[in-house]
Amino acid sequence: MKETIITTLLVLVSLSGHGQTTDTLSIGMEMKIQNIISTNVFMMHKETTPMKGLSADTASFHLYEMSGILCALGKTDKESTYFVSLDLNGDKDFTNDYRYSFTRQQVEDARNFTPQRYANIWVSPDIFINGVARGNRTYTIPHPFEGFCPMLSVHDFCSGKFIYNEKTYYICSAYDRDEFAIIDSMPSNSDLLARYLLDEKLLTKVQFPVIRDSLIFQFLDLNYANQQCHVSITPLTEATKPAFPFVGFRAPSFAAKDLKGKAVKLGKGYTLLDFWGSWCNPCIALVPHLVEIHQQYPDLTIISIANERDMTTMPKLKKLISEHKMNWTHACEILNDSTNMASKYAVSSFPTTFILDPSGNVVFRGTGSNDTEKLKKKLEEIFNDK
Repeated sequence: MKETIITTLLVLVSLSGHGQTTDTLSIGMEMKIQNIISTNVFMMHKETTPMKGLSADTASFHLYEMSGILCALGKTDKESTYFVSLDLNGDKDFTNDYRYSFTRQQVEDARNFTPQRYANIWVSPDIFINGVARGNRTYTIPHPFEGFCPMLSVHDFCSGKFIYNEKTYYICSAYDRDEFAIIDSMPSNSDLLARYLLDEKLLTKVQFPVIRDSLIFQFLDLNYANQQCHVSITPLTEATKPAFPFVGFRAPSFAAKDLKGKAVKLGKGYTLLDFWGSWCNPCIALVPHLVEIHQQYPDLTIISIANERDMTTMPKLKKLISEHKMNWTHACEILNDSTNMASKYAVSSFPTTFILDPSGNVVFRGTGSNDTEKLKKKLEEIFNDK
């Protein structure tokens, strides 16, 4: 992998009111994957032949190809579980490529399956795109695998290397996806890099800083033409710690009213915030776990903030709360209101949970049912250490 270096250390800027300094670095960037395929292109079926890393039973998978990129879509060894994988390095060997697993129910629940990765693979049931048919047009895709059809979109992303305080860092940017990450080492190829960034949940929206090594990294801009980005670095102190809804930062200010119109306050100890909705099946599936948590940790304050399409769902919401014995504080706000708590906490999918410590810092953020065990583990760490 070609290395890139810092081109210039630009300026030292005083951080107003705190006596701190902010270094702004200009960092050379290297393009890792170029946008060679336009957005949401159906991959074309090709003859299914034996391939390294795939089952010897060629009936258990289909092969697809677009612009020289090979895709395998098939069934795993587990019952009712499917997989999709891209041969991004072009070696016609799927043993060293990342494999996504999913179930038919996951696809049906979401109406589309979109792994968050630089090379997005969209698996659409019944030739639906993003869960919505485009107008009245019917898409006929030859040879779908049990009703699934892969689409492909490859995005630009860049990486750069810089040294700060005698330590080497790498910055990875997917600017068209509005995300970046600061990491300590660079994997050997693009596929491993994508896997590492997403498995470890290292990607952060560019409007939010990243805290590492008692430093605040803020992504400022990226110039594709010059293959260069700018990053500011500020020493982390209690005075400089920003309020952002991510682990390591102060939580944004909280202001909500309960279902009777009374102002809701955060707990004096640890607080669990649960953003959910009565319309959201994964949210309801999380409720029994929250009930268990509520019983197990009486000193933990739980506040559930329902995001409803309108207030006509209030009877359904109250019924759910009563039936599931959700005996903690509840608030309700209108979904997609830019002024609500969900927007303030950058919640884009439901359920999303937070744990705030007694000082108001975010110590946990989880999304979806996949993070339920992580939520429980974090609570065990917190209350077992007390």
